Amino acid sequence: MVACTTLIVAVGAAGCSGGPSTAAGSSSTQPTTNLSGTSGTSPLKAPATSATDDAAYLSEVTEADPPLATYEQKHGNVALRALLTDGSGFCALLGRGGGVDKALVDLAVGARSDEAHTHLPLKVTTFNAIEAVALLTLCPSEQRFLPAADQTKIRQLGAALAGRSATSPTT
Repeated sequence: MVACTTLIVAVGAAGCSGGPSTAAGSSSTQPTTNLSGTSGTSPLKAPATSATDDAAYLSEVTEADPPLATYEQKHGNVALRALLTDGSGFCALLGRGGGVDKALVDLAVGARSDEAHTHLPLKVTTFNAIEAVALLTLCPSEQRFLPAADQTKIRQLGAALAGRSATSPTT
């Protein structure tokens, strides 16, 4: 997974930041992605994914962080959209440039500002799962922006998730 210390710093910095949300916006009924970004930055471009990619992401993110399965069950479509928005948002923020630390902070700021609508758990393990699984299923080409050690951890997570899927009973 993405280095825990990097994420802790990112979430801590996000809590202190007064900047606007760049990863996610909201409406009264569902979360939406703010694709315009903040002033002076290029628009965000969500990764091109299929329904199969999205389903794989949602399945694997709940395997990587099991409490997210409860979150999905409790909050239904809002939870599914929030997870997809945050995963896609992280890919878009990473692809925009500025490095992984900036993408982590911007995602945390966006999630924090929208939590009242999505009820997304704001825990380090949740963000680690969202970001790592997004890098595996939604935007694998963006792994190149990570340090080599983190790329290795992401690939190990992918192998572990693939191993679980191969041994899980089908229903």
